[in-house]
Amino acid sequence: MPAAVNMLLALLVAMQGSAPLRKSDLVRLLSGAMMSSNELVELVSRNCLTFDPTERDRNDLRMLGADAAMLAAVEGCARRAAARRTVAVAPPVRRAPSAPPATPPPPPPPPPPPPPPPRPPPPPAPAAARQSFRAAIERSGFVSGGGQRGTAGTQLPRAVVFEVRDSAGAPLPAQTVVFTGINARTLPATAATDATGQVRVGVTLGERAGPATVIGSIGVVEKQVAFNVAAGPAAQLVVVCGQGSLSGHFAIRPDSEIVLRVSAQDGFANASPLLGLRAAVADARVFRVVHIVQDSALGTVTLKPDQPGTTSLAVIANGMRQYLTVTVPPKAAPGKVDCR
Repeated sequence: MPAAVNMLLALLVAMQGSAPLRKSDLVRLLSGAMMSSNELVELVSRNCLTFDPTERDRNDLRMLGADAAMLAAVEGCARRAAARRTVAVAPPVRRAPSAPPATPPPPPPPPPPPPPPPRPPPPPAPAAARQSFRAAIERSGFVSGGGQRGTAGTQLPRAVVFEVRDSAGAPLPAQTVVFTGINARTLPATAATDATGQVRVGVTLGERAGPATVIGSIGVVEKQVAFNVAAGPAAQLVVVCGQGSLSGHFAIRPDSEIVLRVSAQDGFANASPLLGLRAAVADARVFRVVHIVQDSALGTVTLKPDQPGTTSLAVIANGMRQYLTVTVPPKAAPGKVDCR
């Protein structure tokens, strides 16, 4: 998010005083860098929220970097809101009217004056108007484009459509809708509805394989739609020995066997299916490939040294090769396999 937008958001939140925060406000604040974690916790504790957080909302906030203190502040707001809804207000105590003192009978009343003409009804109060507007906007939401699947970093083939209608079902044109993405981004980020009450935006998926979400906001109402992000084609092979990945040169003791773990990753380091795993040794007198096992996600290559020397090993899968230089030293004490 550009620094100018972050600063504007921080100023707007500060100017709102005690106005409750929407989910999109939390998403933008966590995505930016204008406020520290302590400031965000204090803001949430003071202002609270316009929505009841679900498990999905909590997971989205964790994905954006919310720490334990931030999540505790969100839970505290939810508990306070629930407590306020359950407080019962005692009805006022009605007292029986006291008997009037005895008085002489009053004189006959004069004839009543003619009734005044009826007054026009007063205009609705601002709160009632907002309630009516919210009831109308609640009929709005995403009508198409959700549930699509695509590879990480690519644009979805179909645009998503957000529709705004009033309480009678009539379309509302010229209504501004703000879009916020989690593991996704939209173009444009803000747009107005057309004559049919609809707005269309393109969605580009994020870099993480898994779920992605787009939130559409109009006024205080937020609706969301979900997508699925798949790993892209394999772009690199990863070879691991022990606890670390291998590249370049490593050594193995002459009195041991070692197992190399092989996996494939796309351009964003998401796991890709492993296909056609093989291994080739330049000089089989130094060490041999004695066993290869492969499934859809991971493969193993077992090496057995035979005599001291240095030679190269090629690990082959998904149409790619990774070359490693392997040394078998002439002497080594028994112990842990040396992969470095």
